[in-house]
Amino acid sequence: MNLRSIGRLIAASLATFLVVTVAVTELLQSRIEFSLLVGIPAGLVAGVVAGGVVVWSFADGAPERRRRIASAFGAFAIAVLIAIIAGLLLPVGAVLTIAVSTVVGLLTAIGVYSRDCDRARARQT
Repeated sequence: MNLRSIGRLIAASLATFLVVTVAVTELLQSRIEFSLLVGIPAGLVAGVVAGGVVVWSFADGAPERRRRIASAFGAFAIAVLIAIIAGLLLPVGAVLTIAVSTVVGLLTAIGVYSRDCDRARARQT
């Protein structure tokens, strides 16, 4: 693993932790008084799983398709983190911030994946 892979690992784990923690906390807020106590462990598990997937995808000898998916997921995570930071600076609320950052992350991931596919096709010719 190189420095870029480690950065993607950290970004993917942190972004997944934040999105899952906020989503679970907000969904359970009306049913459970201390919903954050359920949201944090759920976010931790999701973040560890996401980090494990990124590490597995960038392992030596991993197929190119798996690396492209991990690269797109890392780009998704970085875009989500940047959008969350921007949302924290604006008074728009946690749910809207997570929703917008998820959409921005998905668009970024689609763009990175298609760019990597184009680069792979160009290398084959």
